Amino acid sequence: MKTSKHSRKNGLFFAIFVLCFCNATTSAQDNSYAHMLNVTMTASQSLFVAQTAVNKQRESMRVAAGQQPHGSPSGAVSPPMIQYPITATDFQPLSQPIMPDQFANSATGIDQATRNTMRTFFQQVLTSFEAKARRDNFAHAFTFICAAALQVRNGKEPSNAEVNQMIASFNNRLAGSPTYYTFNPRQQQMLYESLIITGGIIVFLDYQGKQTNNPQLQAQARDMSAAVLKAFLGM
Repeated sequence: MKTSKHSRKNGLFFAIFVLCFCNATTSAQDNSYAHMLNVTMTASQSLFVAQTAVNKQRESMRVAAGQQPHGSPSGAVSPPMIQYPITATDFQPLSQPIMPDQFANSATGIDQATRNTMRTFFQQVLTSFEAKARRDNFAHAFTFICAAALQVRNGKEPSNAEVNQMIASFNNRLAGSPTYYTFNPRQQQMLYESLIITGGIIVFLDYQGKQTNNPQLQAQARDMSAAVLKAFLGM
């Protein structure tokens, strides 16, 4: 989601996912995809728990300094969030993708051919994302999974303005979180890939559910989307 390109290619970006994944397998989705969401949420929650603690600490400092707390009726204006350059949430990957193999190998109740198809599918998710977005960047990865969830919830893609706003918000929140800097390079790569793959799965399940008139797939996409939006956007 490079800002310079994304304003022109938002719709194309999601369309590419649909075209790439329309023939992918949905075998074992109940267990495997739910497991992937759990891995993704667990790995990322510490960042947002830490940021919530930082926000509370800042609020306490404001009150101690004699300023009105946020939401007070006085109309006091809070200082703006620190704006970080997008490079603040870049990272340097250590190796070739890690999570396509890990996610495929963790799937249960499937044969080897299906496992190989899943592995290829997960790799396609990463490849498609990085062809259109800022690669190796957490703000863009978090924005993608949330944009995918919003698309399922609302029945339409987020606008370019909404996407760019999310990118800036995630970039500033992450760069301002002390926990963000405690992740080692391998953890960073694994979380980044997990976010993108899970976002791709949400788009895929929703698309497949609609194309095949499968309420179960559509319900699973909605459930995954709801969990993502609650965790990352407070919805």
